[in-house]
Amino acid sequence: MKLTQKQAPAAFVIFVSIATTAILSFGILCTHHRIDREFFTLWRPDFITGCLISIPTGFILNPLIRKFIDRHTEIPKTKV
Repeated sequence: MKLTQKQAPAAFVIFVSIATTAILSFGILCTHHRIDREFFTLWRPDFITGCLISIPTGFILNPLIRKFIDRHTEIPKTKV
């Protein structure tokens, strides 16, 4: 199954949000708790909560940051 051009940006935000949340929540928990049987029991709710925050945040901030960057990016003039 291929994504349409309209679906691709949403899929990008979702996958980046999930991957970032997984890595950050895992890393932060590693600094406070050793990896044992209890680790994944502790990590799972933190990961889910993080996804519930990061996915909507990605949809809100992505267009705002893109507009900001576009506004502050110099477009080279083409020679005719």
